[in-house]
Amino acid sequence: MAKNFDRSIQLNSTQFTPLKNKRNRQFLTREDTLNISPILNDTSIFKNLNDTSLRQVLEESSIIVNPGVSTEGLSEAFFEIIQTSRPGDVLDTLARLAQVCCDSLELVEPWNRYNVQNYWLAEEANTWKLLHCLYADSITEHPESLDSLITDTTLSQQTLVDALFRSDSELRLLQLLVDWLEATAAYQEEATKTSAPIISNNIHWGNTLHQLLIGTSLFNKEKSKAMVTCMDPDAPRRQKKILHTDDQKDDNDLCKRIFTEVRCGKFKEAVSLCINAGQAWRGAVLQGWILLHYLPNEENNSAIEISGNPSRDLWKWCALALANNTTENIHYRATVGVLCGHLASTVPACQGSWEDLLWAHLRVQIEARVDKFLHEHHATVDANTTPSDVLELLQSELQVEEMALQQIFSAVKALMDGKKESLYQTCQHYLMLGHVRAIMQDSLQWIENSDDRFVRFLAHLILILRQMGKDPQHDIGDQILEKYVTQLVGQLIDGSVECPELIAYYTSTVPVNRQISLYAELMDHIHKSEYRQGVVKAGLNAGIDVAASARVAIKKAITDIQQGYGNLDLTFTQTTAVEKDKTLIQKVISSLEWLSLISNQLEEALWLSNAMIRTFIFIGNTDAALACITNVNKMFPEFLNKMTENSAELREHLCLKAYLDALEGFATWYRHFISGQPKEVEPLPSDATFSDKVHHEQRCAQVEQQKARWLNAVSHQARHTKNLLYNVLIFPGGWLQDESDSTTSQKFDDDEKQERAKQLETLRRLCIPEVVILILKILQSNEDIENHKEAVDLSTIIAGENRCLYKVFTKSKLMEILDRIKESSILLIEKGRDMFGYEITE
Repeated sequence: MAKNFDRSIQLNSTQFTPLKNKRNRQFLTREDTLNISPILNDTSIFKNLNDTSLRQVLEESSIIVNPGVSTEGLSEAFFEIIQTSRPGDVLDTLARLAQVCCDSLELVEPWNRYNVQNYWLAEEANTWKLLHCLYADSITEHPESLDSLITDTTLSQQTLVDALFRSDSELRLLQLLVDWLEATAAYQEEATKTSAPIISNNIHWGNTLHQLLIGTSLFNKEKSKAMVTCMDPDAPRRQKKILHTDDQKDDNDLCKRIFTEVRCGKFKEAVSLCINAGQAWRGAVLQGWILLHYLPNEENNSAIEISGNPSRDLWKWCALALANNTTENIHYRATVGVLCGHLASTVPACQGSWEDLLWAHLRVQIEARVDKFLHEHHATVDANTTPSDVLELLQSELQVEEMALQQIFSAVKALMDGKKESLYQTCQHYLMLGHVRAIMQDSLQWIENSDDRFVRFLAHLILILRQMGKDPQHDIGDQILEKYVTQLVGQLIDGSVECPELIAYYTSTVPVNRQISLYAELMDHIHKSEYRQGVVKAGLNAGIDVAASARVAIKKAITDIQQGYGNLDLTFTQTTAVEKDKTLIQKVISSLEWLSLISNQLEEALWLSNAMIRTFIFIGNTDAALACITNVNKMFPEFLNKMTENSAELREHLCLKAYLDALEGFATWYRHFISGQPKEVEPLPSDATFSDKVHHEQRCAQVEQQKARWLNAVSHQARHTKNLLYNVLIFPGGWLQDESDSTTSQKFDDDEKQERAKQLETLRRLCIPEVVILILKILQSNEDIENHKEAVDLSTIIAGENRCLYKVFTKSKLMEILDRIKESSILLIEKGRDMFGYEITE
């Protein structure tokens, strides 16, 4: 019916009434007859929107993977729209979102546009269109009462109904939904282009006419007996005979096409089809429901021109009989039935379609309410020609129960043959009822069980509702947006991101405390260095605390490698090194780069690099720890000069570096000591010749020279390594002990600081005994008296109260150290020295 009561379709006849009680009919030409105003005018939101920039975005993004449609390009296109949207531009934003969906759909072949793979896209476009028209109506001012609009004593039916629609918000909503359903159906019909054409030859039942003209010839005798003998529209029913089979098929096709045009809101086209097919009588039947209206006339004394049907109720009573006739074509009955307000005849043609059934119910409800209104204002209607007996008869035979919108949805659901609404249809259902809260509550389940494209839709729906000021449950909206951001991050591959601005924007729409963790998740996925600067810049532009996110990302990377090193608090023993994935190790080390790209993050970078190094030491991967130190020097050149002298982070960094340098030095010494020693020359056999003896002597001399060089090199490396190891034991202020006046970064909470202190103490208990043992291994690697004397003196350093190193030793470690020192004392005694290595004097 469209808003046909204020945007009327004009009847194909005009009446001139010099006096209101006298009328003379004058027929129009066919061209004038088809001059029917469209249901949706040029300002309708459903006309094709021209947005070249959006179409270009879609095409450049290669959205289509036939026969289905990808959501990647849609995400980028939606981002381009939503980031520029403002609360005052809601209608424009909705129209652009709908157009993006339509543009992407049109890139698919017409026969695939509404198949199973792509129908979701049409539903999403329809949902944006629905929200557009609902919001447009909500912000438009409407009269509060009908009385303020009806000032004259007598008015035309059209004028009365116009006033009713303007003042009755519930009826206006029903009509608005009908307009939406018809417009979306019209778009689908145009987009698919699959409807069979109707032949327009202006000949009424041409094949039947041809058979009648042939007469009772030999070859046509049997057909002539069963075929009608008259060509008037009522002949088949009156004579109970048939048409030619081709005409019957053409009639069925025509009726189906007429119903399709009416379903699409194209009433003009439906009437034109009838006339062009030579069945003007069908076109006349279709126009009987139009309301009576007086057209404006500039000349006061001229005839009054009217449009519509003065005998509308009489037509409706006749149409009702046609709709109830089960011998008629199902689609023709449905067309006439929906126009006269008879639901039972319309439902069979809807074939269980949610949209079609809803459209039929809404149109019938509108028709019933309009009729009720007109009957209540019978006296107000000027020149109403319906006899009272016809009116009573119609009211007795056409009784439509007035239903609320919720009841309509229940009735539609009962006719769906067990089929469930799609998620988009459920959203449309709730939006029509104004139940935004229901959408929010159901969304918690939808985001867990639906596909990525529906999550994207929900996220943008939340943003639009917030611009409208209609987000009743903000916390649920935040969860949906978080889910969408997580989804976008999860779609990244190969450690790269092409459009970090997209993820940064949607991250900025959630609460600040969640922004940090969400953006940290993005950072954790970006492994390639060339993309990291873009991520940082995008986050800063979006107002995200990128530095805090970087710290969270780095801490997460550290946590990933902490698994499996045991409870050090209980064991105080270093766990066995686990072979880690080199890619993971490199990812963890390179994660520090995030802080190097953000200004004033040196202290935080040192804090986290120290935590990373500690973790590598715990799992026994000293190579990774050394690589981390190298990486810090590379990313923060001259950082030693930029830190304050009392910085706890700098002190810890130097302590850890001293320990790792000592371990590397010991590894170098050990390689030289074990693998660098020259092999002894094999002894000569007893029957060796003179030349063999000469060669053997030369070879022995060479080995002795090699031994001398080896001993010199090992001795030099031993001294260097001992110095590195002693640097740990006698580190100024105590190794891994914060001095009393040291300061730390304030960007870490008390729990993190306590965890750090706990780890420092654990490392002291692990590493200092290890360093002592390494020193003893070097000192006891030969029988040099000075070395063993130094080994005994090492106990003095351990027992010294100035450093209290003995406090970090467990009982078992202390016994191991004492056993080694005892071996040196025994050796010294065997060499003629006392147990401390001093010469014995009598």
